[in-house]
Amino acid sequence: MPVPTPARPVIPRRLHKDAVYDHLVEAVLDGTLRPGERLRDADCEDWLGVSRTPIRIAIAKLEHVQLVESIGGRSSFVVVPRRETSLDLLSSGCALLAAAHDSLPGGPRDHERVEIAEGLRAVADACVTGPTSPAATAAGAVADSWDDLWSVVAGLRASGLAARHARRLGLPLRHHLRELSSSDLVRVADLASDAARHLEEGDPLDFTPGLVRSVASLCGLVDRADVVPGGRDASRPVGGSRPRAAPLADGDQRLHDLPVRRRLSDDVHDLVLRAVLDGTLAPDERLVDAELIAWLGVSRTPIRHALERLDETGLVELAPNRYTRIARPDAAEVVAARELYAGLVSWSADLASAAGGGDADALAAVRRLDAVVGRAEGRAMTLSTLSILAPVIRRAVSAGRSRALSHELDVLEPRLAHGAVSCRFELPPGSWRSFSRAVAGAAPGADGGVGPAVAAFVRSLRPPADRALRAVGGSV
Repeated sequence: MPVPTPARPVIPRRLHKDAVYDHLVEAVLDGTLRPGERLRDADCEDWLGVSRTPIRIAIAKLEHVQLVESIGGRSSFVVVPRRETSLDLLSSGCALLAAAHDSLPGGPRDHERVEIAEGLRAVADACVTGPTSPAATAAGAVADSWDDLWSVVAGLRASGLAARHARRLGLPLRHHLRELSSSDLVRVADLASDAARHLEEGDPLDFTPGLVRSVASLCGLVDRADVVPGGRDASRPVGGSRPRAAPLADGDQRLHDLPVRRRLSDDVHDLVLRAVLDGTLAPDERLVDAELIAWLGVSRTPIRHALERLDETGLVELAPNRYTRIARPDAAEVVAARELYAGLVSWSADLASAAGGGDADALAAVRRLDAVVGRAEGRAMTLSTLSILAPVIRRAVSAGRSRALSHELDVLEPRLAHGAVSCRFELPPGSWRSFSRAVAGAAPGADGGVGPAVAAFVRSLRPPADRALRAVGGSV
């Protein structure tokens, strides 16, 4: 018979690192790799039949999606599921949902509100039926309903970036949900039902404030203090390979107290990130491994680790076996990142206000920057200005209270900084002083606080007026 000639290959080519990553994700979620189990390179090589490089890249990616953690920068372990982490991830998911809702031009349309509400009710139904099912089955049903909800949101206008962040949250959420009790699931069901009701029956403007109040109540159930990973079952080998040493008991401080040792890939990531943001590496510039090895003086493995992370933040474009180059953002992409960032930091501020107030010292620091930031207004943004603004804003809104939300901001900030500098976004004259006065006079409460002021300031970051209309059709 003649050989068919399709327009594109029937069997897509997969890189080893991607196959290893998918295999390890499945092993963590189905329990083949138990919580707390140590991931040794040699064991994984024997188990999976691949070399060390794709294994290290896959484990680094697992750490980035919060399924694996490093202790002291020395060893990697499967994350132990925790109730407080599950609630934190749900809270951050609500923040992304509120940001996607609020970023829709002119607000959500009727059919969009109905679609989101139906997705929320499906989450509520899965939570209600969860107490009658085994823990793993209940967690899977809730996680599946979560994924379905975000499949709906991904199809909405201007929601693509928020959906990508939410889908990344879905993996660790699926892992940690099994630790929620029946009463926790009922509370989550109530939260989802209330949010759906706000969309279907009430004023859409009540959706985000109502969600803030519900999540503040839910998150008040747990202590957000950092918990030392423990309860590791290290006696069982990875993939049936050799046995391991005895596990550490829950709360054991021995590994936790080790000095944190930065990995070589972290240093490479920071160097390349700064080179991109300060223009040393220009948009569309090709990155060749041999040239990076000669420039940075390290091997290929940490370079590939760093480039994977930069691809996740949108600074680098990776085309397997074709090219690696610096991304060239356009104004529309920067606006999408700006809107999501504004929504997340506003949410964090409102949630902190609902829980009893934010960081008073950080709010005072805002006023002290009036003269410094004022000189940058009306000019193209620079890396120096952004490096001053970002930490002050995050402290002012108490973003550090949520580990999951802080992680999403860590991913989003480089994307926004790269786009703002490349597209020459600027702050209008007087925008910072207006923001600092609003912060100083903000009243506490979920509907007040500094959230609206923070969102308004972030959204004031925009391209020059003569380019804005051409770039994004006048919506900037």
